Amino acid sequence: MSLTENRAPEADAEPETPRRRWCWGTRLVVGATAFWAAFLLAHLILSGRVWWWSLIEMVPPFALLVPSALLALAAIRALRGIRWRLWIVHIALFAIAYPIAGINLSALVGGAGAEGETDLTVFTWNADYWHYRWDDADEFYDYLLAQDADVYLLTEYLTRTDRVERIDDEAALREHFPDYEIAIASEMVTLSRHPIVETKALDTEALIDAGDPGAPPADDPWREYWTTKILRTDLDVDGQIVSMYNLHLSVPVPTGEASPLKADFYEYVRAQYQRRTSQFTVLNEDLDANPNPVFVGGDFNSTILSAGIASMRERLVCPDPDSVMPVSWPAIRFPFPKWWRLDWVCVGGGLAVTEYSLVSGEGLSDHDAQTVGLDIR
Repeated sequence: MSLTENRAPEADAEPETPRRRWCWGTRLVVGATAFWAAFLLAHLILSGRVWWWSLIEMVPPFALLVPSALLALAAIRALRGIRWRLWIVHIALFAIAYPIAGINLSALVGGAGAEGETDLTVFTWNADYWHYRWDDADEFYDYLLAQDADVYLLTEYLTRTDRVERIDDEAALREHFPDYEIAIASEMVTLSRHPIVETKALDTEALIDAGDPGAPPADDPWREYWTTKILRTDLDVDGQIVSMYNLHLSVPVPTGEASPLKADFYEYVRAQYQRRTSQFTVLNEDLDANPNPVFVGGDFNSTILSAGIASMRERLVCPDPDSVMPVSWPAIRFPFPKWWRLDWVCVGGGLAVTEYSLVSGEGLSDHDAQTVGLDIR
């Protein structure tokens, strides 16, 4: 008998179950999920660091929630074995996108504002070429007077022909607001019922050299328009000094007929990136050195996606108004919807917001205005 004949017969090996190959739907969902995750990661890394990401920052922020929601639904088509893994990833990506999507669900249960008495009311508004766009000064001033605010922070105190130009409407301002003190710098106007004890225009002259992309155009006589976008006024409010920052920061991307197929489109974006970065720099440096309670308000020309708004939210409290999806500006005027919130207010150093609303410019501007109540603590 041979040795082989003495061996016990081996148990029949079970046939291996062949691994199921991914179908086209699974591959598509996995690939799209990977791309979306990479995009969000790129935003966290590149925002505020490279000029060309300014284009991405102007996407309507709420759109960031759409890919995760659609991909979660599409995952139903994926293989059962990886479907739940995809859903976990989509939940994580949704959680990353939600804080920068500009959604304010707290408005459903209360809205903006804190407990306390309103000591100061502020109205801040981009007036859209003052009253010169519609050539109706009476309607313009009637609208302003109807707000009955203690402080007005107004911008676009200018007009435009082939370029922006200075205006002089100070006599009309003093006629309509005889009980207010007035401060004017560049295109910013601040009106205050309380005494203005100090005025300071924050400029970017020291940060942008003549040969830089963000330098003012050499042929523009109004250099201040390009270098001064922030006006600080210190007010004496019943013995307490409060610093009000009135601003209109540079537009990050062309909003006219410039074509993204041409080089000058991207040259503009690069120049505006340097201007905006410098404007946020001088603002943040002044805020960091300011011991007073501070209010910052105006047209930031920035969505919640921008690094500039992120820097403000690290330093100050930037509340949401009393709406679920706060928006203040449309790319094109009526009948197109507003999809962007470019107008913000932030407070710090002992100020609390008691009420905050976005209000219509009533056709006088393409921007909504902001009305704010403040408690000085």
